[in-house]
Amino acid sequence: MKIAFVTNPKHPEIEDDDRPLAQALARRGAIVLTASWDDPDFAWDRVDLALLRSPWDYHRRCEEFLGWLARAEAVTTVVNDPEVVRWNINKRYLRELADKGVPTVPTAFVSRGESANLQDLCAARGWATVVLKPSISADSWETIRVTPDRHAEGQAYLDRHRPDREIMVQPFVKDVEERGEHSLMLFGGVYSHAVRKNSAFQGGRHVGPEGRTSDPGPDGLEMARDVLARAGFPQIPYARVDIARDDSGAPLLLELELFEPTLFFREMPGSEEALARVLMP
Repeated sequence: MKIAFVTNPKHPEIEDDDRPLAQALARRGAIVLTASWDDPDFAWDRVDLALLRSPWDYHRRCEEFLGWLARAEAVTTVVNDPEVVRWNINKRYLRELADKGVPTVPTAFVSRGESANLQDLCAARGWATVVLKPSISADSWETIRVTPDRHAEGQAYLDRHRPDREIMVQPFVKDVEERGEHSLMLFGGVYSHAVRKNSAFQGGRHVGPEGRTSDPGPDGLEMARDVLARAGFPQIPYARVDIARDDSGAPLLLELELFEPTLFFREMPGSEEALARVLMP
């Protein structure tokens, strides 16, 4: 079985966090390759499985990436499923999940080309400090936090992005910095492990280890499973569910990552075997 780890042009090799998974697959007899998703010379029809792992420039070249995805799925098996990827690539999925009863961070979407007054938007919803970011983004790209005394800066941000992209506005979740954002990894719908991530506003992965193993609690684990069920992918090969706590202490979905998240194999040695079994039963 030939498995290609799908990467990106700036970092075409397997990421350090994915090396344990590549080794686990090799132990099961797989021939593991790497290829940047935009490599014009790579023959995707020569591999049995294209494993989406680090196509981390997709948010800057979204239409190109989706075009490649359509071509790849026509000639090989792509994991996770391309239909899932197309749904998950735009964080508007949060609104759909909220409509299905998942507790999510309240979100206002400012469409591309739409004029919006940030101060009025926040006042109408009773929001003080807010977070602004593109609805298609990765690694906290173009993410800013705006306090009430800096609405002019936030307005300039909205105006600057208006011609090119849709922007999300969310109230800042204090727990992300106070107790931390927790990422739960599930493989084939089965919980594997969790880490507490560094806040992007405190340096994220650029100031030491990106995550440390943590206990999400029974309610956090229940929420992760419930999110996948309500999304319609209860046994998806791999998923990362990012949660924090609201002011009452209840779990709150921040993001559902279904095609390119770091899965923190290095933080939990042995966890790579669970995904290897799903991919090569």
